[in-house]
Amino acid sequence: MPAMSAHRVMAVLLLALFLLALVARITQGTAAHTTLLNRLAWEGYLFGLPLLLGGFLLAGARWALMGGVIYGTIGLALDISTVVQLLSHAETLAGDLRNQIVMSGLTGLLNGLLILFGGRGFLNVGPAGAGSDVPRADPPPNPPSLPSA
Repeated sequence: MPAMSAHRVMAVLLLALFLLALVARITQGTAAHTTLLNRLAWEGYLFGLPLLLGGFLLAGARWALMGGVIYGTIGLALDISTVVQLLSHAETLAGDLRNQIVMSGLTGLLNGLLILFGGRGFLNVGPAGAGSDVPRADPPPNPPSLPSA
């Protein structure tokens, strides 16, 4: 996979995560018991960081691929812990349980894809014989110049 297509795929995945977070915010609302600083940090992570990383990815920054991998790893860990907590306390959250598990499953899938494509793009791993993986040969030397008579 060429590096630029990995950049575009990662930007689309980050946009999808941003949109899912927006849908969750609209449908579930915000927690009333959180402090302003806590809410700003969480919303910065959910909304600001994917947009910022996506912008750098579209600009072609190679380091943003690894930033996306790190973002996806943290997100996947949060998704797994959310599902485990929801399933272990299922009796208290029966009404909204299914929606939260589906949302965590979707974001977990997107985070996993973010890790996969970001790592692959950062390491520039491709199928054998791909154009980007083949080392370039040195150009042939210039022929000697003829002496002027």
